Amino acid sequence: MQTENTPIFEQTENIPQKNIWKTSDTWIGLIILLILIAIFLGIALKFDLMNSDASSLLLSAPQLLMMIPIAIIFLWRKVSWKELGFFPFKWQDLALGCGLLLFVYFLTIINNMLMMVLGVVTQAETIFEVLDEIESIPFFILTSMFIAPIFEEIFFRGFLFRGFRQKYGWKIALFLSALIFSLFHGQVATLIPTFLLGSLFAYMVQRTESILPSMILHFLVNSVGTCGLLAAYQYGGI
Repeated sequence: MQTENTPIFEQTENIPQKNIWKTSDTWIGLIILLILIAIFLGIALKFDLMNSDASSLLLSAPQLLMMIPIAIIFLWRKVSWKELGFFPFKWQDLALGCGLLLFVYFLTIINNMLMMVLGVVTQAETIFEVLDEIESIPFFILTSMFIAPIFEEIFFRGFLFRGFRQKYGWKIALFLSALIFSLFHGQVATLIPTFLLGSLFAYMVQRTESILPSMILHFLVNSVGTCGLLAAYQYGGI
């Protein structure tokens, strides 16, 4: 039985774990997603869609594509979507997640300062370029604050982390899912912060067996970041 004095990272060791899809299915799902994204990028580049009226809609395409491999695997294995981690959780665990999130933010500030000193293009600069191109700022807000947290948590924590965990153990699964999560975002300046966030989100799933706390934390991160970037963009950038 867990006690209040048990270290928080040891409390996750004895949590019952159950998955219906196999770890090999998880790797197959990841490969399917990479193929779909490659096809999507090829079409977008060929027809110059990012400079068209559809540019705003394309922002959410990678997240929406994440649902296709899960749907294929789950239809094949006859798995309920609830098994991704749509379970109740204790609010005390969410409070712990918020505390750990503050620590990650502190490390992120240090990382951002280092990237600026090194002259590495920051995420803010990249997003400002996107905002100059897209047709709909409201859809950008919808994608970054709502679509991304929901769909990315379903794929990276619900599908990848839980799928890897049953064969590799939760610590290696945390590392793998966080690494893939950071690489998916594709920016040198944010590799470390995104990896840390991915690790935190995966830890919350391991602790609670629910992806809902990680969705909430992901929503908070993206909401604060989006509002800050939009304010900076409105008043002339950073």
